[in-house]
Amino acid sequence: MNRSDETRLLRQCLNLLDKKSTTLSSEAHHSAVERYTDAVRFDKELSAIHRKLPIAYLHSSELPEPHHFRTVITHVGSVIFSRGDDGTVRAFHNVCRHRGAQVENREAGCSKSFSCPYHAWRYGTNGELLSVPFEETCFPGLDKHQHGLAAIPCVEAYGFIWLCPAAASEQEAHAQLHSHLLEVIDDLTWLGLDKLHVFEKHVRRWKCNWKIVNEGGLETYHFKFAHKSSIGPYFLSNTCVTHQLGAHFRVIMPTEKLKQVQAESVEETNLRDVAHIVYGITPQTTFLVQKAHVDWIQMIPISVDETEIVITQLIPTSRAELSPSEHAHWKRNMEISILTLDEDFELGESIQAGLKSGANKVLTFGRNEGALAKYNQWVEDQLALE
Repeated sequence: MNRSDETRLLRQCLNLLDKKSTTLSSEAHHSAVERYTDAVRFDKELSAIHRKLPIAYLHSSELPEPHHFRTVITHVGSVIFSRGDDGTVRAFHNVCRHRGAQVENREAGCSKSFSCPYHAWRYGTNGELLSVPFEETCFPGLDKHQHGLAAIPCVEAYGFIWLCPAAASEQEAHAQLHSHLLEVIDDLTWLGLDKLHVFEKHVRRWKCNWKIVNEGGLETYHFKFAHKSSIGPYFLSNTCVTHQLGAHFRVIMPTEKLKQVQAESVEETNLRDVAHIVYGITPQTTFLVQKAHVDWIQMIPISVDETEIVITQLIPTSRAELSPSEHAHWKRNMEISILTLDEDFELGESIQAGLKSGANKVLTFGRNEGALAKYNQWVEDQLALE
């Protein structure tokens, strides 16, 4: 996004404010309840979407130096992400090539090698099998080059480490990620996410389908009601500028501060000063962009009616360099984010429970919820490609 784009979006916001309106689609839309309750369909979604498309699992600041590693549970199992001597991040199945035990049980650390706790087969940070106890007598002729950790292509880009499980090589992974993010690359560059640092993570599982929580971030119709005691009073009612950008979505959510902007002052106004911006990066990443920081929200499908939500606060200064007052500021900010987002997720659980009752055969999305219809169609398109 360049300054011209930013100004154009500000003018669109002002136009909607003047009309007391929002981005409207041509018609209302219905979504079948089975989309959120059918376990067979859920398995197809995992195969066609979550095990196929690039997904961001770590921020670059979580692997700051060579030999730092993290283990992450993904839709292709436990994965070791490790930064090598050359600075490159690599990903491996957390599975010993001997008897299949999990090689690394720690969530994070700094190590030049990984040793399986079962029989001590040891691997380097580049995945190479380094040593095998009693190799000469028990495994004569073992080709260690053929028994390194099983690699999964990954790419470090735009401040994140993206796992690309469907790619056959690192080169293909780069091409796949570029294609997937093509329409949002300018925006991701503009955000400067690679310059931010992880302050804190919050993890919790909720009893609702992953699409319900994703859909909740694509409209502001609910703000004055669902968030009436938290952030609702600070935002315009049912006013947002929504765009589909390839497979992804951008929602500009103006705050009450937009009312202070005059047509002649648009050129001097920063979009992030008068609006929050939501980027829905399919399939399970949302960036909630605020004035000085970004909340990275991962919506990870666990089962047809359960989703793990990971909220990671990304701030301009590393946690180690914060003063006590700065630390308190960001801690309070994180608490507000969790409180507000939990209001959405609690409603998600309420929706899921309601769907099980059989009261509705379809859900109804209004013209002011057009992004939800487009999101639904994107999911259907991915299933059709499988």
